[in-house]
Amino acid sequence: MAVTLQQLEIFRAVARNLSFSVAAKEVYTSQPHVSNQIRKLEEHYRVPLFIRSRPGIALTEAGLALYERINIILSDIEEAEQVIQQFRGLQRGTVRLAATASAGNHVIPGIVADFQRRHPDIVVRMQVSNTEDVLGQVDRDEAELAITPRPPEWGELESESLYIENLVVLFPSSMTLPDPLTVQDFAGLPQVAREEGSLTWEIMRELLEDHDPRVVAQLGGTTAVNEAVAAGLGVSLVPETTAKAWLEAGSVQVRALQDARPVHHFFLVHSPQRYVTPATRALIEHLRAWAADGGPGLKPPS
Repeated sequence: MAVTLQQLEIFRAVARNLSFSVAAKEVYTSQPHVSNQIRKLEEHYRVPLFIRSRPGIALTEAGLALYERINIILSDIEEAEQVIQQFRGLQRGTVRLAATASAGNHVIPGIVADFQRRHPDIVVRMQVSNTEDVLGQVDRDEAELAITPRPPEWGELESESLYIENLVVLFPSSMTLPDPLTVQDFAGLPQVAREEGSLTWEIMRELLEDHDPRVVAQLGGTTAVNEAVAAGLGVSLVPETTAKAWLEAGSVQVRALQDARPVHHFFLVHSPQRYVTPATRALIEHLRAWAADGGPGLKPPS
């Protein structure tokens, strides 16, 4: 049996997501077809590629070795195809974009939708993850671009400033807060914080380092924090764009601090070692134009 390009793409999707169902959605096919193609690959190579257990699946050593090589092979094929497309003009192509949760869940989807209205034959595949993994995807050639609140501090990646997002105090609609609101006022309220290691947690900890805040909960992800605040558990410091749905529902309010202006500073990251395809170049220019036009509508700190 000759191994097909589709089988390699299916294997890469399963290995990346460690899920047959997620991989099926990613490559636009059915889960039984994905399972069947993986079985055929294992029969061809005469070695198991995945460990299957009740909690889920994991790569075997052979599967991991194959995954590393296939990433390189498919990346080279995609790059070769897009180089050829350059001679036909910007008609079609694929851009792999990685973003952290605040940007990837709340800011970037609208920008990508506008980009694809202008370029309907260009597919943007976005993966949302934490900062370290997002940068790693670009470094490993698993994504052409990344949007992250930290510039890369390792490898040969390059970054440029993209936009600023203000962090605001989120509080239940049933709660009355001082107006104006100071850092000292904020520190005296029950705090719903992000998990340790998140950038928002680090900013909040630095903001309150001269105070003795009462943290009543630490939750993973902004959505969980917003839901807890809406339920009346306490207040929190969150990126302004992430509160939109809860504000529209009337369950929360937001207020800026009078004596501090905490922000997330987002960067556009790419690898200078990788050929920039016409499709990737078009998305970069679209992101730059959006940022120059005001980004998410927030002003940089003075």
